[in-house]
Amino acid sequence: MHGFDFELSTNIHFGKGKIQGLPEEILKFGCRILLVYDVAAGRKSGAYEEVRALCKEHHIHVTEFTGIEQNPKHTAVNEGVRLLKECGAECIVALGGGSTIDTAKAIGFSVFHNGSCWDFYEKKAVVTKTVPVISVPTIAASGSEVSNMSIISNVKEKRKLDCQSDMERPVAAFIDPSYTYSVPPFETACGIISIMSNAYEGYFSRAAGEIQDGISEAIQRSCILHGRRVMACPCSYESRAQLLWSASLAITHLSDCGREYAGCVHSIEHALSAFLDISHGGSLAIASLAWFKYALCDETAPRFARWGRNVWGINAGKDDFAIGVEAVKRFEAFIRELNLPARLSEIGIKIPEKAAVQMAHRIYPAIDGAAWFRPLSGEDDLAEVFRLAC
Repeated sequence: MHGFDFELSTNIHFGKGKIQGLPEEILKFGCRILLVYDVAAGRKSGAYEEVRALCKEHHIHVTEFTGIEQNPKHTAVNEGVRLLKECGAECIVALGGGSTIDTAKAIGFSVFHNGSCWDFYEKKAVVTKTVPVISVPTIAASGSEVSNMSIISNVKEKRKLDCQSDMERPVAAFIDPSYTYSVPPFETACGIISIMSNAYEGYFSRAAGEIQDGISEAIQRSCILHGRRVMACPCSYESRAQLLWSASLAITHLSDCGREYAGCVHSIEHALSAFLDISHGGSLAIASLAWFKYALCDETAPRFARWGRNVWGINAGKDDFAIGVEAVKRFEAFIRELNLPARLSEIGIKIPEKAAVQMAHRIYPAIDGAAWFRPLSGEDDLAEVFRLAC
């Protein structure tokens, strides 16, 4: 077990009605906020009206910024920075899903930088200071409401990169499961896979650990159980709550402390969504299945077998490789049960051979392929994963 540093400084307010404590958190920093929000999610959930009413009651001045797209763009962040400088807000409230919250984080630290926010994602600039962010999630998915990372896309360059710093972690999160009742089925399903991916990505590591494995397996089982329940009954408070708490726990990577984390699946997903501009959760399902098919071999079979037994409940009487094959099949069946695509061809996207090679060439230099659970020997191996995604 490797040494590690772990920090979770977000003040989490979890449960129905907890939003009433929002003004107290805001007023720790000032009386002016930039409200970065998703119009559809904010209004359908009722969260937008509650936030505005609370701010009015406590004489908090609000400047609004909205229009954030899936796979949030660096140009939107730069526009948000301009608005933040103009209004002089002392705090940012992010109301929405991961795209909205990631945008708010990026605005918060980019406002202290003279250049484009993209400099942080290309590692040309380092986060040294940020305007505090308070998150109000309206979907159980990426867990951005408590994470120390933001992911932004550059459409012109067809690149999707992350910036990680404990300084960008939200200072507080108001997590109310009832705000997620109105999330449409497709987005709910995408969120379920997004939560699972944050739990199983580090699970497929060469370093096992009973505590780490147990936490990861519990999160994954919760996603399967409550994912099924919430798809059948969207207003199940308990299932929505279990998914939201799973999202928060998964993104802390608590289950990965003490072992290597290579980020294989998300590297593949970032390339797919940057090139094709498809939803994060949907492309994660496709990327995960492709990677599982590539990664399963005689050497990796024991880990896949544990996954099959402890997450998918497969009969332990089979040999490891057979259990691994069955586990991958059950994962694919779960994707289809959620009505998500398992391959790009199922959403009408066909990647020509040239594009698979281009994507592999683009991201291979930026990753440590030798550290992957099934190591990459070169760009050809990575291109094969993209072919499997088709």
